[in-house]
Amino acid sequence: MTIASVLNIVLIMAAIGIAVAFTAPDVPVLTLSIVLASAALVFPVLTWPMTHTLWMAIDLIFRPMGVDEVAEAQTWLANQS
Repeated sequence: MTIASVLNIVLIMAAIGIAVAFTAPDVPVLTLSIVLASAALVFPVLTWPMTHTLWMAIDLIFRPMGVDEVAEAQTWLANQS
């Protein structure tokens, strides 16, 4: 969750910076607000699979699976075939 939040905040802040830089003297605040609010709702949905996978990988590095968990996973996989 933290990775997703940080990534999405960085993307929105970068979009704000780019938009203000390109429209510098006369910034269309209402249009910019509507577009960036929409992006703030869409970015988390689009980046969720990547950030969730990354967080699971980090979690497995810090908290490796135990022997019983590996055996349970192997049993589950064998029953799926």
